[in-house]
Amino acid sequence: MLRTVLAGFKARPLRLLLSAIAVTLGVTFVAGSFVLTDAVGAGLREAVAFETRGVDASIDASRGAELDDSVLEKVRHVPGVAAADGRATVSAPVLDPAGRPRDAAATASGTDSGLRPYDLVDGRFPDSAGEIAMERNSAEGFSPGQAVTVFDEAGGRHSFTLTGKFSRPTDSGLGGANLVVTQEALRRLDPSATYGEIVVRAAPGVSQARLVADLKKSLDSKGITVSTGKESAARLLRETAPNAAGMAKFFTAFAVLAMVVAAMVITNSFTILVAQRARELALLRCVGAGKRQVFTSVLAEAAVVGAIASVAGLFGGLGVAAALQAVSGQENVYLPLTTRTVVAAVAIGVLVTSLAAAIPAWSATRVAPVEALRTPVEGRSARAGRPRTIIAAVLLAAGVGLGVLALRAETEDGAALAVAAMVALLGATLAAGPLVAGPVVRALGTLVPGQPAKLAALNADRNPKRTAASAAALTIGLAVVALASTVAAGVEAGRSRGLDEQLAADFTVTSALPARPLPATLADTLSTVPGVAATTTRRSFSGDLGSYGTYQLTAVSGDLLRPSVLSGRLDRLGPGQIAISKTLAQETGLAVGDTVRDLRVVAVYDGVDAPGVDLGFALVDIGQQQAIALGDQSYDGSVLVKLAAGADPSQARSALEKELSGTPLAKLSSLAELKEEASAPLRETLNLMWALTALAVLIAFAGIANTLTLSVLERTRESALLRALGLTRAGLGAALTVESVFVALLGAACGLLVGIGSAWLITEVASGGGEPIMFAPPWGRLGVLLGAAVLAAPLAALIPARRAGRSPLP
Repeated sequence: MLRTVLAGFKARPLRLLLSAIAVTLGVTFVAGSFVLTDAVGAGLREAVAFETRGVDASIDASRGAELDDSVLEKVRHVPGVAAADGRATVSAPVLDPAGRPRDAAATASGTDSGLRPYDLVDGRFPDSAGEIAMERNSAEGFSPGQAVTVFDEAGGRHSFTLTGKFSRPTDSGLGGANLVVTQEALRRLDPSATYGEIVVRAAPGVSQARLVADLKKSLDSKGITVSTGKESAARLLRETAPNAAGMAKFFTAFAVLAMVVAAMVITNSFTILVAQRARELALLRCVGAGKRQVFTSVLAEAAVVGAIASVAGLFGGLGVAAALQAVSGQENVYLPLTTRTVVAAVAIGVLVTSLAAAIPAWSATRVAPVEALRTPVEGRSARAGRPRTIIAAVLLAAGVGLGVLALRAETEDGAALAVAAMVALLGATLAAGPLVAGPVVRALGTLVPGQPAKLAALNADRNPKRTAASAAALTIGLAVVALASTVAAGVEAGRSRGLDEQLAADFTVTSALPARPLPATLADTLSTVPGVAATTTRRSFSGDLGSYGTYQLTAVSGDLLRPSVLSGRLDRLGPGQIAISKTLAQETGLAVGDTVRDLRVVAVYDGVDAPGVDLGFALVDIGQQQAIALGDQSYDGSVLVKLAAGADPSQARSALEKELSGTPLAKLSSLAELKEEASAPLRETLNLMWALTALAVLIAFAGIANTLTLSVLERTRESALLRALGLTRAGLGAALTVESVFVALLGAACGLLVGIGSAWLITEVASGGGEPIMFAPPWGRLGVLLGAAVLAAPLAALIPARRAGRSPLP
């Protein structure tokens, strides 16, 4: 049997190669997800090593202790200390080359070059208080010698001369300063800044353990901890590691999707191969091969195909990981290839291929020896039977029932029921595939004119199980894409509608420094600008609600903030009134008509969070702020500006920007810009999901191409007979191409229906919990998706069509 298996490989290399493509693509995704996960860890480890390089001891403060210059000087005089520097980072917004404020953070350059967590790229580090170095990406648009305007904590301007640019790892999530100034300049930016950490380099011959012991003796102070450089690096790595775990789960989910699709393609491919080899297997039975030997031979072929494809997929995963890192804009591309990745990728590929081929292998054992004397004909076995109809009906009923329960349940339980309903509906769709494949392709055949379309419909209808199995992989991939796209579009539309309802203004003015409030008279100043009809001041502050606790509250003047009112009435807040959020009402049990701190609850609202319009846990009139505030300070203030009817927005914006020129920290944003800022992270995530799911769709099309190629080999005599009856090569190839389009349309239509229907259910469940989400399918994107499926189908049929056209005349 071993020689028979090897001979089969030599005789059918193309058939097995096509089967291996699906496994290769699936393992590519699995290996790519492992490599990407390890790349996150590798980038983090490199950043931590960069941050702690040269550090033999680290000193931190806690429990109210402070690290100041006196502590630093004491450290420098400890025996065994070669150098010590304090690290402090302060907020220091800069004016970009266009004159707009941009967030930035500054740190001192330090006295020891070996303790600096950054490398000089161009120029030099600052030597005097009037000089500055910038991180090379942040310095885009600036040139050496150019003046750079930096704002201090109080909003004052400081002018520096750019002397150099530096680099540091930016892809790890550790953050860090992008401005470097002298210690004197840092004190000017924030006189109250203290060191967050003191780093120490040991003298030659002094171990880290000895250095730490000497430092602990000298710094015998409560709240100050001393650790070795290795311990500091390990702690930093441990504190940042959860981000990598979340990334791993994200990629693993899509790897599972890819392997499920690949398994379906493999099952379909080996089912076709076993059916084509029925006479060969029967002949083996005639010459003495047992059922176990036949079963083992088919599984052996699958295992060998899986092993070879897995190795190819492993290297493909490295390429995918490198491409995704490059596309995401990372400066450094990490490709760590660990033993776990190699073993897992190959093992998963072989295991999935073997399991997927188990059912066809079992079918091969049922081939009777007498089949060697018959000509195989597709008959009733290719048609769907009653058990499949029952299974599809049961799954459909379960999906509908779970959906109804999800709509009636609480949000958390409803979400779980909605996911279960989606799985049931997807299962019903896949089970019913052979039942609907025939009628659908026959209908498509009547709609498309020409003889090739009729032949394509007859070929697809001949074996509806095979047609449905080819379309099933595409159904799963497009269902996930449609679900994610529709839900994301619904969230975006919900936020957009929420902002339209909540904000009765055209512009917002916020501070580039959240801790630095805007001028108290700014609203009155902007109200005098031509074209402005009204202005409102909004401030966030910490408020004391008595026995209910301390919460972030918002004080407003005017009526340009109008959140969605769930109960009560909210026209314009006055003295002695408070409106509470839905969250606060749920946490405290407060309702309309209750009293808290002598304030009567007049409304319960549900708001949308966005820069400059955040409502916090409760709303009060701005004149009421002082009575319930914990302190005199407020933060995250903004001014809302409403234009007069008929005012030109562009002219009004120019006038507002001119008026704000004297307030450099002020940032002017339109309503459209607020929506774009709120939607940007969601769109980035959606684009990544599209890119990842595209591989699963690619595997599905590889399955269609594989099925068509194997069917061409199966129909060699039929194709030759059609050629003899007058069908041209082009006509035969066109029939294969149209058949591929029919299969793609079937799979795409089923996938889109399941995905959009599931998205509607999830949207309804989420909206019941007060989430800003709407059912707003992105018809443009979904149309592009359907069009791409239709256009990709001829490409999948290109090689099978050429092979069919080369069929010799009988």
